[in-house]
Amino acid sequence: MKYDFCVLGAGLAGLSVAKELSSIPDVNVIVIDPHGIGGGASGSPIGLANPATGRFATKSWRAEESIEAIRSNLADVSPFSSEKIFSRTGVIRPAMDSKIARRMQENIESNNWPEDWCEWLSADEIKTRFPDLHSEYGGVWVSTGITIAIPKYLHALSGYLKENGVQVFENKKFELDRSFGSWNLKLSDGTQFKAEHLITTAGIKTKEFDFWKELPLHPVKGQVAIFECHDNFPYKAAISALGYFASLNSRTFVAGSTYEHNFTHEEIDQQGKEYIEKRMLRVMPQLKGKYRLIDQWSGVRASTPDRMPIIGHHPSIENCSVFTGLGSKGLLYSSLLAKEITRFLIYDSPLSSEISLERFNSK
Repeated sequence: MKYDFCVLGAGLAGLSVAKELSSIPDVNVIVIDPHGIGGGASGSPIGLANPATGRFATKSWRAEESIEAIRSNLADVSPFSSEKIFSRTGVIRPAMDSKIARRMQENIESNNWPEDWCEWLSADEIKTRFPDLHSEYGGVWVSTGITIAIPKYLHALSGYLKENGVQVFENKKFELDRSFGSWNLKLSDGTQFKAEHLITTAGIKTKEFDFWKELPLHPVKGQVAIFECHDNFPYKAAISALGYFASLNSRTFVAGSTYEHNFTHEEIDQQGKEYIEKRMLRVMPQLKGKYRLIDQWSGVRASTPDRMPIIGHHPSIENCSVFTGLGSKGLLYSSLLAKEITRFLIYDSPLSSEISLERFNSK
């Protein structure tokens, strides 16, 4: 069978793109990932869709559209999971020093936030609402923040796709070539198919394809730790300060992440655990001695020089496109940008200059 689109990668970018493309009448889509669903950087156990980003809680690019898009996707796919995959927890962002506090307050005032999305809380207000949280300088409350169990979300999204006629091949290696205007793929089990258009959404592994090896992607290793509290985790809200700390049940929580630009291996390690714990106890000192490590996870994100994603056509190969470079904002941007790349591919709509591959090709 010949498909209109083959998506290489079953992470946040790939499955989101497949969802949008398959919603177009008479468009056939197939997804393949030799590492399985969420087998790359999208496999982190919990993540945040948080529109107040960076050290100073800066309003993210197209924040309103991004949050609306991920909310819509979560509503669509939740029926395909027997477990809870997200919670509208909000995010509390305590400032860790006076300089950060001042910049956060400036951003709250100048970033033109929608009503009730963000508010500044004094140190006393944080102590009242979030007892024992380190809050000497106040902080930002982001009511629209969402905590998402990413692997469960991705498997629900895969279930949604399969229900709607999209084939998803997991854990199968493949051979790829192009001839007579088509992309030809042969899976490790012998299955063969053709596709008119190839979309590579493989994160940092995108550069392993010869035709994308020149992309300006930089690998950043991230480790997280999963802990269990002796009692209940003290906060329903997610916390973003010196990392992030979030829970979807009463006792276990995820703490992360490291940002390792120079690393010698991709595995979890003791150094990563110690780094996370040290920062965690600065934010939640009351947890000292009251938790135990359950598990660790590591993955390698794809970052770009301007920390914005990359979408576009290959400059010389026809019917070859890319969607990568989400970095640590996969949950925030994947749903929105899946809609943008779909309009780009189906209707030839122009891409936003901030995420277009052309911004690098023109340099």
